[in-house]
Amino acid sequence: MLRIIAGKYRSRLLEQPNKSITRPTIDRAREAIFSSIQFSIEGKEFLDLFSGSGSFCLEALSRGAKHATCIEKNREAFNVILKNKASLGEKNLDVFNTDALSFLNKAPSEFYDYIYLDPPFKDKELLLECLNKIIERKIIKNDGLIIVESDWSDLKYDYQDYRITKVKKYGKIYIYYLQNNF
Repeated sequence: MLRIIAGKYRSRLLEQPNKSITRPTIDRAREAIFSSIQFSIEGKEFLDLFSGSGSFCLEALSRGAKHATCIEKNREAFNVILKNKASLGEKNLDVFNTDALSFLNKAPSEFYDYIYLDPPFKDKELLLECLNKIIERKIIKNDGLIIVESDWSDLKYDYQDYRITKVKKYGKIYIYYLQNNF
């Protein structure tokens, strides 16, 4: 079981999909991500494009985010997110059973403050396609932050005005932070 680390839902347990379907972010990495944004999370809009259990969005809401959106194409994982949402009684979470690129093609411009991407590690092309779509369609606000979880130690990204501004390593995974260098 996963747990919410901090905030109003602190220590609440979350169901998770079968590990053959998803790969949950380790608590240590999730805690570090949220520690790095803890002073700017209040009242923000979050998007998780590969949601799994929905833990990233639920953690954001627990810590004061205004609203969060989970995107999950796997039906079993989608149902787990709905169960987690119901168990917490969370009303500020939207959950969509679709793939990331389909959602990005319809997403509103300049809406999200934070976008989290944790695609299948083997699919670097999907990650890059999602990042390009986020930037081309201006789905993230100008001062927003894109957070990528990957096992690639050599991810390079420089597109339009977006650059990797910070990289952190946790065991075998890397967390990349991308921002607009206006």
